[in-house]
Amino acid sequence: MEPSDYLKALQRHWKVAVALVLTVVVVVLFLVPAKGDTVYEARHTLLRTSTTPEGTAAADNPRVLALWASRGTVPQRVAEAVGRTGPPDDLTDRLTVTPSVELGTVDLAVTADTEDEAVLLVNTFAEEALRYVNEQNQEARAAADDQVRQIQSEVDALGSRIAAAGGDSAPAAAGLVSQRAAKLDEQNAVAAEARANVSRWGSLQEASSAQPVSTSSVAVSRGQALLLGGLVALLLASGVAIMLDRSDSRLHTKEQAERQFGLPVLAEVPLLSLRHRRRAAVLGYEHDVGVAEAHRSLRTALLLFRDRLPLAVEAAELTRHGQPAPGRGASSSRQVVVVTSAEAGDGKSTTAANLAMAYAEAGQSALLVNWDLWRPTSARVLGAEGSPGVSELLEAEGASLVDYVHPTPVPGLHLLPSGRLGHQPGGRLDADLRLLEQARELADVVVVDTAPLLAASVTRELVTMADVVVLASRVGRATSPAAGRTVELLERLGAPTLGVVLVGVPRGPFRKDYYTGVPGPAVRSGGGVPRHDGDGPLSGDAHGGGAGPSGGDGRHRAAPDSPSAPSRGSAW
Repeated sequence: MEPSDYLKALQRHWKVAVALVLTVVVVVLFLVPAKGDTVYEARHTLLRTSTTPEGTAAADNPRVLALWASRGTVPQRVAEAVGRTGPPDDLTDRLTVTPSVELGTVDLAVTADTEDEAVLLVNTFAEEALRYVNEQNQEARAAADDQVRQIQSEVDALGSRIAAAGGDSAPAAAGLVSQRAAKLDEQNAVAAEARANVSRWGSLQEASSAQPVSTSSVAVSRGQALLLGGLVALLLASGVAIMLDRSDSRLHTKEQAERQFGLPVLAEVPLLSLRHRRRAAVLGYEHDVGVAEAHRSLRTALLLFRDRLPLAVEAAELTRHGQPAPGRGASSSRQVVVVTSAEAGDGKSTTAANLAMAYAEAGQSALLVNWDLWRPTSARVLGAEGSPGVSELLEAEGASLVDYVHPTPVPGLHLLPSGRLGHQPGGRLDADLRLLEQARELADVVVVDTAPLLAASVTRELVTMADVVVLASRVGRATSPAAGRTVELLERLGAPTLGVVLVGVPRGPFRKDYYTGVPGPAVRSGGGVPRHDGDGPLSGDAHGGGAGPSGGDGRHRAAPDSPSAPSRGSAW
């Protein structure tokens, strides 16, 4: 794929890109605050005021005090003091403890949403830490007192034994006196150690205020998050668009259609608005200049094909067969155009009706034959719904086509409806050919709206009888496999396929329409195609007496049945 192909893929799936970007924007707006959160930090410093002579007490080490302050009993007491329930993890997450062995200090820092809360928490942590140190000293002192009392009881026992032996001077009490003296020395040592083995801490600097601290230095702002999320969404959207495009077998562009059909694209019909997309085929001419111009271009291509058909081809047909090819008069300038498609929904009925109107606008008599006997559209739009037509004409022996043709509100355009639906007489190739020959005698141009080629056998018969076959292909609906089967079938039948009409080309947010803001044909000429609201019949005279559509030069064309009509040998 070339870089332009990637851009086209993104353009075709621009809705996916927009949806992803909007999703990211909404998520960022909800999850990222408009500005960085501001918290308050309060500090409290503890100082070691005395140590044991040997420095063997646990509280002498600032690291031990820092551990006590941030783990275990102290945080739990702080939570209870400030009225917090449950584990004190939220409080310890806000606490930062920095011990200094050289200075003998422990620095406590607590962050909170408000200044008062920060001061309260850090001071509470410091108070509970100091209380815990005092409790450790008291426990050590109590243990020493217990040991002193135990030794004293032993000393008293020895004193009783010495007295029973005759006193301190009695020879029998000498050993007991020595034991008592040792116990007294031990007792004095334990008492002295208990008095000296006390580590004392105090507050060097108690917190009285807190300073505001912004987290914007470590957090992403909303603007940065939007920019980053937008870039990620665009990259993701590009990847998704390319993946969807590569896995999609539908035809979206002119290049894809020409490559898969092996035929040139004769016209690109822009996509109608949602209001008119499912309405009558004439709405394209009435409401959209781009649609009208696309079918005028198709009409011009078909006229050039007819006028420039080499005479040598016609002579070769006469020499080879002694007569023109079936359904194709060698010397006739009249033209039978069959409009079909690969499958249903490709816009063939819309193309056929607008093409017939384009011929009528150019001053030629046009006959629109609705040979789609399953899903007809033109008869309902042009006011001939329920009338007998192709089905009845094919079954009637010696019937005249003129009796089944209906005038339309469009000057120069007549309609042969489909007639009874869902019924196609079989094995009547001669009847089909006779109908087309009668139609060729009645109008300058016969536009045949048929069923999809891959769905109906009658269409395969008609394409062999036509002068020109035009394929309609709707953007985003026709698939590559269907296009391949259609082209292969047309080649085997020898159908004179001229090209493809691409229907429903999206204008999109990245495509600028040349005709945007230009008044339609009816506005520019004061007449044009009669209006139709989709509910009632078309306005204007039922026999073509309404205002006629304007030609390419802006002048009104006369109806073919009027004295001034430029029709060439029309039967009307």
